[in-house]
Amino acid sequence: MTDSRLARQMDVVQGMLHKSVIALAIVPTNRSLTVTGRKAYSVMLGLAQLQAARGGEGPAGGFSAPLNSILRGFGANNSISVDAKRYIDQMISTKVEWRPLSKSEQQFHLSAETKAVPELPVEEPAITEEHRVFNLLAEVRIYKRAGENWVTWYYPPSIREELVSPTRWAQIDFDVLKELTTYCSVTLYEICARYRDSPAGLTSRQHWTWWTETLRSSPHSKVRAWRKFKNEFLAAAIKEINAQGDIEIELIEFRRGREVEQVQFSVKRSNQRPPRLMPTPADITNVLHASDLGVRESVIEDLEREFGASAVSDGLNRLERFVKRAAPAGAREDSEPFGKVQNTGAYLRRIVANQKRERVADESRPAGANASESQLVDPREPVRQVRQSRDALADEERHRRYMLVRTAFEQLPTEEQFEWVRKVQADAEANSTVTTGIMRRLTRGEWQSPLVQVMVINFYARSEFGAQWTTLPLDAFRVSDRERIVDIE
Repeated sequence: MTDSRLARQMDVVQGMLHKSVIALAIVPTNRSLTVTGRKAYSVMLGLAQLQAARGGEGPAGGFSAPLNSILRGFGANNSISVDAKRYIDQMISTKVEWRPLSKSEQQFHLSAETKAVPELPVEEPAITEEHRVFNLLAEVRIYKRAGENWVTWYYPPSIREELVSPTRWAQIDFDVLKELTTYCSVTLYEICARYRDSPAGLTSRQHWTWWTETLRSSPHSKVRAWRKFKNEFLAAAIKEINAQGDIEIELIEFRRGREVEQVQFSVKRSNQRPPRLMPTPADITNVLHASDLGVRESVIEDLEREFGASAVSDGLNRLERFVKRAAPAGAREDSEPFGKVQNTGAYLRRIVANQKRERVADESRPAGANASESQLVDPREPVRQVRQSRDALADEERHRRYMLVRTAFEQLPTEEQFEWVRKVQADAEANSTVTTGIMRRLTRGEWQSPLVQVMVINFYARSEFGAQWTTLPLDAFRVSDRERIVDIE
C-alpha cells in the first residue's frame, strides 16, 4: 500500500472524509436534494475512499456496503422499501452544478483516465468560465446478500478518480456532520471546512446570491432577499456549526451604502476537538416511521431541528397510537373512522409542541407539593394553572421578539424609518379602515406614538423576518458577534 493510500485510509478510519472540492459547492438543478440525501452521499464517499485505500473496490470500479451502514433504519429484516429507493434515486437522478470556490479551481482538470498520458505541449487559452453539470452517481444496484440489504454504486467516470482519491479536498469530520440538522448548515460546514488550515482563514468572497443559491436544497425555491435568508436560515446554521467544536466561522458582509453586496466567512479551528468516528449512517428511523403515518420528510426535518429527534420519536409514537386505536363502543358504522387525521404533519407538530409545554409546566410546578395538599384544591385548578403558564410563556416569548424588532427599527436611519412608515400608511389605506388620528400620525411619521407603534413594528417584522417572525429564534433578531460589516468604497 502506498504512503498516500495509507494516509487516506487512516484519515477515514479516524472519521475524516477527504471530500473533493467538486462535491462541496454543488447546486441541484433539476430536483431537490434533502439534508439526509447529502449526508448519505458523504457517507458513501467515506466508505468508497476506505475501500479504495484498502484495494477493496469492485472489478468494474464499483463500491459496495450494507444499506444500513449508509441509511440507518434499514436492517436485515427490512424489505428494500420505496423509502430506501427514494434516497438512492435522489443521488442518481439529481443533476448538480459545480461552482468553483476560487478562480484557481476554474483551471481544475477532470479526466476519466487514471494514468497520466504524456502529451505534446500545446498552448491553450486559460479557462475563465465553465459550466459543469453532472449526476452524483452513475449507477446504483440494490439487492439482498445473505438476507441483508446491500448497495453497490458507481461514480461518473469523469469525476470518479477525483472523488475517490481527491487532489484538492476539504476535511469533513463525520462526528460533526451527523449532528447538523439542516441542508444549509451541512453545506456551509463542508465549504468552510475547506479553509480550516488556510493561512488567511477566509472563504472566497462572492455575491450574496451565490451563497443563497448554493446553500439552498431546492432549485425551485425562490431566491430570497439576503436579510430574510440570513435571519431564517444562515444565523441558525452558523450557531449550529460553531456549537459542534470542530471549526468556528464568522459572517463578513461587504456593503455598498446600506445594501449588502458581497459575503464571505472567516474560518478558524475550534479549541475543542470532537471524538473521531467512522462514517456514521444518516439516521432516518423517524423518517421511516413518519412515512408509514403519512407525514412528509420535510416536516420531520423541521421538527427534529426545533424539538430534537427524541421528542419527535415520542410524538410519532403518540400519533400512531391515536391513529390506530379502535373506535369506542356504540360508534355508528357510517361515522368518520376513529382516529382519522386530515393533516398528519400539523397534528404531529401540535403533539410535539404540547409535550414541550407539558415539560415546561412540570418544571414550573412548586416543589414540595404533596398529595394531601392537592386534594384540598379544585381538581380543575392544575389544568387552569398549566393553561395560564402556557399562555404567559407564549406572551413573554412574543414580547421579547417584539422588543428586539423594535430595537432594530430604532437603529435605522431616520429617513429609512420614515420610508417604512409610508409603506404602513399605504398598506393601511388599501387593506383596512383606520381612524383619522392614526392616519394623521402615520402621515407625520410619528411611529413611536402608542396609536401606531404596534402597527409599524408588526409590519416591519413581517416584511423583514417573515410572517412567522414570532416563532423565530431570538438570535435571528440580533446582529451576531459572529458577523462583521465592511463598507465597500
